[in-house]
Amino acid sequence: MLFNSYAFLIVFLPAALAIYWFADNSKRWRTWALVALSLVFYSYWDVRFLPVMVGSILFNWWAAAMFARTGRHAIVSGAVIADLMVLGIFKYANFFAANLAAILDVMPPRLQVALPLGISFFTFHHIMYLVDLGRGKASTYPLDRYALYICFFPQALAGPIARWNEVMHQFGERAFAPGWQKRCVLGVTFVVVGLVQKVFLGDALETPVNAAYENARTDPLLDGSAWIGVLGFPFQVFFDFSGYSDIAIGLALLFAIRLPINFDAPFRATSLQSFWRRWHITLMRFLRDYLYIPLGGNRHGLWRQIATTVATMTLGGLWHGAGWNFLIWGFLHGLGLSVAVLWGIVAPPLPKAVGWALTIAFFVLTLNVFRAPSYEVCMRMYEGLMILPGLRLNGVRVLAVAMVVAIALPPSHAICERLASRPSPALAWMLALALVAVLVALGNQGNYEFFYFQF
Repeated sequence: MLFNSYAFLIVFLPAALAIYWFADNSKRWRTWALVALSLVFYSYWDVRFLPVMVGSILFNWWAAAMFARTGRHAIVSGAVIADLMVLGIFKYANFFAANLAAILDVMPPRLQVALPLGISFFTFHHIMYLVDLGRGKASTYPLDRYALYICFFPQALAGPIARWNEVMHQFGERAFAPGWQKRCVLGVTFVVVGLVQKVFLGDALETPVNAAYENARTDPLLDGSAWIGVLGFPFQVFFDFSGYSDIAIGLALLFAIRLPINFDAPFRATSLQSFWRRWHITLMRFLRDYLYIPLGGNRHGLWRQIATTVATMTLGGLWHGAGWNFLIWGFLHGLGLSVAVLWGIVAPPLPKAVGWALTIAFFVLTLNVFRAPSYEVCMRMYEGLMILPGLRLNGVRVLAVAMVVAIALPPSHAICERLASRPSPALAWMLALALVAVLVALGNQGNYEFFYFQF
């Protein structure tokens, strides 16, 4: 069930709000109602994935309870290792087996398993909680609250990756207490703005971008369409995932839960460090606090810092998928961040305009490695950049609009908060018309999955 689908917008969401309206008066049933709704939402994709989700919740909740009872850190360590092993089996087993078989020159075995939706994201939620529990920073929670932390439907499949201490205390609060209308206005605004980003920018770029990469599988791109592919893909991903994050934030607000912001105008960044503090903020925060810092961070000298940076970004790239393209992309960004650190030591800061141009160029050009399905396609896309695109080329206009919106306008969360700060009939009409336009567009173009669902 996609957020940008009639099944969700017209059936599931109104039904979920109605059910929660009745449960809202009972403190005992509020959280369980959201857990049940979230598991129904998750099961809609494929009920075979439900045992993985439920099993992971019960196992990790049990491990937390056992640690609280015994104080044995081996329990927490074992649970984290088990979580990573499950993720590895589903997501990476075939990749590593194929590479090992290639080295040994044998036929690779293949594990016939489907990748459960959202497994990377809910595994990270488990790990954050368990690690903090082992550090003495987290407490144990009742099963309903822990289950909701893992399966809450707005963010279970693709984030934002919320920390336990950001949301646990919000579970069980009344959603329709006096004054709920203002919060819901903000929630609806986030949902509509997110849908507009997804449908009219992300999806609109998907067709010409996919066409460019598909054509590059067999032939050189001699018409300038490589620019649409290489330059369009970063903005497609941005509006797709920024749109998803805003929808998730808005939906959570409807149920009186505030999720963290996930994007903050990354295309305005004037350095690579700043870019990664603005793009997929919750993932980068996870990598910093649960990988980079434990590996040593910047506490053990410059070269250890550089090695840790490269290792963290490389593993972050591999997290996106079981493929060399993801691993190489992460490695390149680890090198880029290391060069930025060295530059800051030996040279004065770059002018902001130069820093911005270099940062965006580096991100755009390296993301081609991320997107290209093979080395040959990647090279054809780079070679195609030698030919400038014509203004009539499919995708030029929507790409131009997307670039202006991403670079010139304030971040979407600031736009939403500003619009909703003063509710008015004009705002209601604007949101209603925008939602109608989205529904019409969905009927015309069909549904597109959110890009990050594959991770």
